[in-house]
Amino acid sequence: MKILWVDDEIDQFRSHLLFLESEGLSVKTAASAPEALDALARESFNLILLDYRMPGVDGLTLLKEVKRMAPHVPVAMVTMMSDKEIMEGAVAAEAFDFVIKPVQPSQIVVIAKKASLEEVKRRKLGKELSEIYKTLSSLPETYQGWLSKARLLLETRMRMAGEDRDTVEEALASANEEFARWITRNYPSLLSEGHNFSHNILERHLFPVLKEGGRAVLFLVDCFRLDQFVSFLATLSSDLRFQTTDYMCILPSATGFSRNAIFAGQLPKDIHARHPGWLDDNQNEQALLAENLSRCGLTGLDFTYRKLNTFEDLKRLSLSDKRLQVYIINFVDLMLHLRHELDVLKALGESVDSLLHWGEFLLRESEMAFRVKAAVDHGYKVFITSDHGWVMAERPSVIHGGGDLTPGLRYKFGDSVRLVQNSGVIIKELSEWGLPSIPGAHRLLLATGYSFLVYSTDPRKYERHYKGGVFHGGISLEEMVLPLIRVEK
Repeated sequence: MKILWVDDEIDQFRSHLLFLESEGLSVKTAASAPEALDALARESFNLILLDYRMPGVDGLTLLKEVKRMAPHVPVAMVTMMSDKEIMEGAVAAEAFDFVIKPVQPSQIVVIAKKASLEEVKRRKLGKELSEIYKTLSSLPETYQGWLSKARLLLETRMRMAGEDRDTVEEALASANEEFARWITRNYPSLLSEGHNFSHNILERHLFPVLKEGGRAVLFLVDCFRLDQFVSFLATLSSDLRFQTTDYMCILPSATGFSRNAIFAGQLPKDIHARHPGWLDDNQNEQALLAENLSRCGLTGLDFTYRKLNTFEDLKRLSLSDKRLQVYIINFVDLMLHLRHELDVLKALGESVDSLLHWGEFLLRESEMAFRVKAAVDHGYKVFITSDHGWVMAERPSVIHGGGDLTPGLRYKFGDSVRLVQNSGVIIKELSEWGLPSIPGAHRLLLATGYSFLVYSTDPRKYERHYKGGVFHGGISLEEMVLPLIRVEK
């Protein structure tokens, strides 16, 4: 390992240098900032030791310049324990570690080993990323290909950190642009070809258990993403087996459409034809499920249907004796939306990562894994899914429209809707997209990527209020690609 040690009093550390060399470390020294930058320009290093208190350019300023020249090289700041403000500034500037004065050579050996391990990890991740990109480029632009791309990107993003994470996020954003174009071209044909979507997932995967005389429990977590489910699965008891089937949420990827479609076993246009007005809310899911069961040959099957709106509802849940039990976990979605409106909750999450962890935390604290285990122990096959995922709003798409437009930040129905600026998709043939054509709402605008819809009257105002919020209803891999998880012994 090659180390660059920058200190204006480096001559005082000759004995330290000899010790480090005896430990197999090659150390080059620099007594000033210009000397250090010149050394960096001429050769590469695995670790840089940087004294804060040097004449001329202080160590913090030099740290920023070093990170600009060699962003991947770990830098350990040599400082005093009392320099708390300096240490905070160094952390902000991405210092790797600290050597506390008086300097002991054993400290440097420990940090060198730590840096060496980090380098091995970076190389491994770099190789892994290279393989991942090869796999991504080989996946076809088909229904199954996009499911595979979504899982690969979201699972990879979870494992990465720092610049590797940024690289994956850029790849995910780019993939979402391609996905939106692909969905716009192919969505009607995908529905007609019979792929797995919200409206057929129960009939194909859960109902067969009931037809064979078995018992099933469905936990539907409102507004939960594929990557959050991946983390949740790690909390399940090790003696349980699970099988995952990825599928796509229908559009708009919003509760009134996607969840009603799950329980009805029908596309929104068919629900509306039978029950006008039922798409306006989710108050008729139990009736829609009963119709779906009858239509699929399970007439008269008695079932439990319950919405769980708080932690305590899930913690205190006791299974009934019905062959089919359905539990809607609403509190994750409620908390995510309240977070954007209530200042007291905003501190709980200001980034995608914090919100992902927060959602997982909510399920852990509500002891959902124990409820799943209890259901399996009672002889049930347990199914877990969501009605849609979510994205964090990053940039506004400006629209025009009159009073006929429906509310929503990721989709709007209305004859007058027009896209003025940035990304979005206008749908005019609603029937081909499985949607009802209602007077005054013959057009649909779907947001794509991480955009949110704002009116042209005062876009800055809407941008300030909604940027960073959690929304759904549009076209993105995070909103549309969902797992159906089957858990059993």
